[in-house]
Amino acid sequence: MAILKPDKTTNFGVVNVNEYLLTAHNPNRIAMPSVSMDGKIIGVTIHNTDWISVASGTTPAEQYTRATVNGNMNDVRVHYYVDNTCAWQNLPLNLSGWHAADGSGNGNRRTIAIECIMSSSYNDRDKKSEDNAAKLAAALLKKYNLSIDNLYTHTHWLNVRDGKLGSVDYLNTAKNSYKMCPLYILPHWSAFKAKVQSYMNSGTSAATTPTAAQLYRVRKSWSDAKSQIGAFSSLDNAKNACKSGYYVFDVNGNVVYPAKKSIDEIAREVIQGKWGNGADRKNRLTNVGYDYNAVQKRVNELMK
Repeated sequence: MAILKPDKTTNFGVVNVNEYLLTAHNPNRIAMPSVSMDGKIIGVTIHNTDWISVASGTTPAEQYTRATVNGNMNDVRVHYYVDNTCAWQNLPLNLSGWHAADGSGNGNRRTIAIECIMSSSYNDRDKKSEDNAAKLAAALLKKYNLSIDNLYTHTHWLNVRDGKLGSVDYLNTAKNSYKMCPLYILPHWSAFKAKVQSYMNSGTSAATTPTAAQLYRVRKSWSDAKSQIGAFSSLDNAKNACKSGYYVFDVNGNVVYPAKKSIDEIAREVIQGKWGNGADRKNRLTNVGYDYNAVQKRVNELMK
């Protein structure tokens, strides 16, 4: 796969963020999280992943994004990869990730994941990656009106998963036999936390400046780009072009038309055979924003 081109670039917390959402780009049909975080976000989780050498014209954050699209990152799905140059956004902020190894716990289901790309050398390049991660974390905490106490480590969620009790500060750094992450930041976690707080105080995290206009895309599903019959700057025009079996999606892959049906209505349609079977049913429901597990649960209840 060639070097990726972002759909848009924004400046967020004085970090250039290249948006390339897996909800919009999934040619290899890799497995994707499907749980909404709308109104549920409780914090930002910091990770470390190892520095990699890349070809001229790209950055490690783009390379990790490309590896994810190619299916080479196993089940890891994060919101951002950050290096010394920029960040690449992989998931919309209202969609849960797979990053905290806590299953359906709060780490995966209710926090935004930042993977900071660094090495054990902790050289100037690594420090710049860490600084970009701190700026991005500050911007996100401010965006969701959260405090510095809503900044978590990956290890925090492992400790919670394993039943440990204590303050956020304790659980963020307490030894976990499974994994210590962010490995390169944990030795100076207090200093990193103070840096994030300083950026929150200074207001460097205030602005997001879009460089691409909102387009409403008419498709059968967000992942089925080939089915697209148009992209419109006007929502009314997109609605007028939308025919039976198609949906209007916003730039983040959310269905904005027609209005979503209730779980009960969708479950009855599933029983009538309108959504297919097995993996096909799951993909079709997920691709237009329905919680497959909730729908299937209701189907089972109705079929008793």
